[in-house]
Amino acid sequence: MAQAKPPIVDPSPTQAPIQAGDNTYTFPPAAASDPDVLALKPNSVRDPGVVTGPHPQVSPTSYVRMSKPDGSEFLAPAANVDHYKAKGWVAGASVEIEDIGAYWAEKSKA
Repeated sequence: MAQAKPPIVDPSPTQAPIQAGDNTYTFPPAAASDPDVLALKPNSVRDPGVVTGPHPQVSPTSYVRMSKPDGSEFLAPAANVDHYKAKGWVAGASVEIEDIGAYWAEKSKA
């Protein structure tokens, strides 16, 4: 009965393969990257304290009172206001709530 060769296990792309026995493994040659890919440079940030992007930074403690078409109201995170406006709901006053869990616990006692 012929014995199978021991397997080669690759634990991760950054470590050398674990070889069980005398097998050797060579990676196949890879094609060179295009010159335009090689010319790419990483993004640099001039001031790490400045956040830039297509949308302004929204406070995670900022909530907005939204009115549904049926007249009922609810609190929505400020980051979700555009989504609700697209559904036809109306944005009201902004409220700054540090601890939303404590806010609703206090409201439930009233």
